[in-house]
Amino acid sequence: MRRIVYDGDSVYELDEECLKKKEERKKEKEKNAAGEAKSSIFLNRK
Repeated sequence: MRRIVYDGDSVYELDEECLKKKEERKKEKEKNAAGEAKSSIFLNRK
């Protein structure tokens, strides 16, 4: 589904499916980064 956004003199067409996929990738990347941070804490313990 596409959405039209009017911003002053500018007009944007947004692909909502693409935005959802981008958000999912961002969440997955943040989740992976958090997991890596936790594992590095345990690796640095002595």
